Amino acid sequence: MLQRVDDMYAVEFETDITSRYLKIKDYEKLANKHVRIIILVEEDSRACPNRQAGGALEEFERIKAKRKSFPEVDMDIEMG
Repeated sequence: MLQRVDDMYAVEFETDITSRYLKIKDYEKLANKHVRIIILVEEDSRACPNRQAGGALEEFERIKAKRKSFPEVDMDIEMG
């Protein structure tokens, strides 16, 4: 589902997270763009019986630390 609000638009999809990474379709269109990521999780443990929360914060901190070595994102790029 695609929604446009002022200078932003939203891409929404549902998936079961089965590894540390999500594959984003057509990510090339989003490369070097500033994005806001929101993850909504169903609290019903039956929805995803294999979920594990252990180490998630540590993994996030590791990814943030790795990101510091990347070039800064250009915030003035317009979507075409």
